[in-house]
Amino acid sequence: MEEFAFYGSLILRCIIVYFVIIFALRVMGKREVGELSVFDVVIYLVMSELLAISITDVKVSIFRSLVPIAVLAALQIAISWILLKNKRIRDLFDGKAVIIIENGMIDQQVMRKERYSIDDLMAQLHDKDLSSPSEVAFAILENNGTLSILPKHSCQVLYPEPLISDGELNERVLKAVGRDEQWLRAQLKKKGVHAIQDVFLCLLQKNGLFIIRASRNKAGGKHAGRS
Repeated sequence: MEEFAFYGSLILRCIIVYFVIIFALRVMGKREVGELSVFDVVIYLVMSELLAISITDVKVSIFRSLVPIAVLAALQIAISWILLKNKRIRDLFDGKAVIIIENGMIDQQVMRKERYSIDDLMAQLHDKDLSSPSEVAFAILENNGTLSILPKHSCQVLYPEPLISDGELNERVLKAVGRDEQWLRAQLKKKGVHAIQDVFLCLLQKNGLFIIRASRNKAGGKHAGRS
């Protein structure tokens, strides 16, 4: 009888934990596994350990063991909101994307710094049906560890990173493309944009600027509109 009660409690805990996991993942937002930041991975690892304990340790009330999980979920939501609003803090938590190949030239210093081997690089190129770095316009090692490759034959941008993202000017990118803020503001005015803060995304393409404006919806939030 005691064994039956034990397994009954175990099954009930599994069911509760299952729905808690589904609810927590829905609340914390939709992100693919490959897009998880270091912070996200840490949160999920700790939560998985706590969930395992809440299932196996029948001596502890499951609702009491779910309290730290709720705290972690709230922490993840709060920090994600802060990261969304502040690029500097976002770069601190998530890191920055780095360019490994630019116009067919490999940046060996960046590869050494990121501990990214030439074998890894060539494997990624072959996976994209590319046989040589000379065929690559840009290869960017994203902050989540994936390598994004822009072949020369299909690349439409002069630089893979945005000049403006979410209303913030990227001076490093401006310098990389040999332009200054005065030039950018002049180009924006030609498009009818009078402030950098009004731009959600701005990329420098071969045929000029690609701009998505940031506008406010009725609730006071922002939504994007292409220019």
